[in-house]
This record gives sequence, C-alpha cells and structure tokens, in this order.
Amino acid sequence: MSETGTTYTGPLGSTIHVLRADADTIAELAAIDWSRRFRRVCLDPVRGLITLMSPSRPHEDLTGILDNVVDVAGSTLAGAARSLRSLRLRGQGEPPGTGMEADCTFYVGERARDYFAALREGEAAADAFVDHTAPDLVVEVEITRADEGKAERYGDMGVRELWRLHGRKGTRELRAELLALQPEMEPRLLDTSQVLEGLTPDDVCEAVDGVRFGRNIDERKEAVARIVRRRQHASVRVREEQTAYAAH
Repeated sequence: MSETGTTYTGPLGSTIHVLRADADTIAELAAIDWSRRFRRVCLDPVRGLITLMSPSRPHEDLTGILDNVVDVAGSTLAGAARSLRSLRLRGQGEPPGTGMEADCTFYVGERARDYFAALREGEAAADAFVDHTAPDLVVEVEITRADEGKAERYGDMGVRELWRLHGRKGTRELRAELLALQPEMEPRLLDTSQVLEGLTPDDVCEAVDGVRFGRNIDERKEAVARIVRRRQHASVRVREEQTAYAAH
C-alpha cells in the first residue's frame, strides 16, 4: 500500500487527518472499526481518500443547530423534513463500509414523506429506502481543503443541494454558501435555496444565531419560524406585484 497523509485543523478547531490510498486498499480498510479511535471516519474509494475526524465542540454545536433550523423551515416550507444527521452515503457499486458522510443529512418534502411511509412499514423498509434514495439536502459546517471534490460526489449520488458554512473558532463569524447539485455537473451557487424555497444564505446565518441563543425549544423554533414567515410574506408580495403588472 502506498499513501500520503495530511493533517488539517478546521476553522472551528476540529482535527482532520486525510490519507490517500488506492480503491482496493480502502475497501480492505473498511472492515476495521476505526470509530473506536476517531468519531468520524470516511473511506472514499472514488476520490481515493481516508478521512479521520475528531469534531470540536463548536463543530458539533453548529451541527445540532442546523438540525433545528432545517427541521422547522422544512416542515413549514415543504410540509415535511427528516434529519438523518451524519448518514453515510454510497454510490452504486461502491464497497460496503465506504462512502461520504456529511455533517447533516435531510429528506425534505416528498422524500421526507416517503421516508416516513417506509418507516411505518418497519426498520427494514426504512433502511432499504435510505439505501436507494439520496437525501435532498446535506450540510457541511466546517470547510477545509480536505473537502475538495465533495460537492461533485454528492451531486453524482443524487443529492439536490449542499449548504456549506464557513465559521471560525472563538468568533461569531459565519458565512453560508448554498449550492445546487446535479450528477456530472459543476455545482451552481444559489442566491436562494431550491430545497427550502426562498431561504437565502443570510437567512441561514440569522437562523443559526437565533437557535444558538434560544433559551428553550419554543424560542429556538420561533427564531426560525420568524424568518420563514418573513420570506413567505415577501414571496406573496412579489407574486402580487407581478400579477398587478401583468394586468396592466
């Protein structure tokens, strides 16, 4: 086996070790229980990467916040949302135990409703659904050079949208990028989310702050709901103005 290794420190303080190896070696390493040492392990035979991560407290805090944001916004804007947190995603034909693992993974709208229907049939049906149905949205809350090529991989798996959050440990600095994904195409930067219609990158950052400082679950939900209502009202106003203009 021949590989090279690099260690990164993420802007939120997480330590990320990246090793490069050939696809056969990665398939063999997938049989090892790496999680006894590292809480997050990604074995990607397509990019030829082994990623070992020990998430920091700010990283995990932000991940939990995004779960709250998408749950409330998705339930309101799309009628249903389901978080699968750090679900491991594999492309068709890739070895068991390998795959991509986003910080947050969500079904939204129709796919969320289909997932709930499968779950009511039983755990086996839910597992089968997840194995064959890509999530609508994945979120990466800490970006490093180790993430090169991730967006394209998610797109090839059928993920519709990627949110990337750029923060820094010890500060409240936060910036969001929303990317539309499609198989075999370059990611496309979005002004507003397509999965959670109308939400902007600034909305996402504002919602994160609102949830972060909410003292209880009601305050956290209201922080997101307030932003969603504002976007819904803005959307109605635009449609009314367009209709009035067309009538002239």
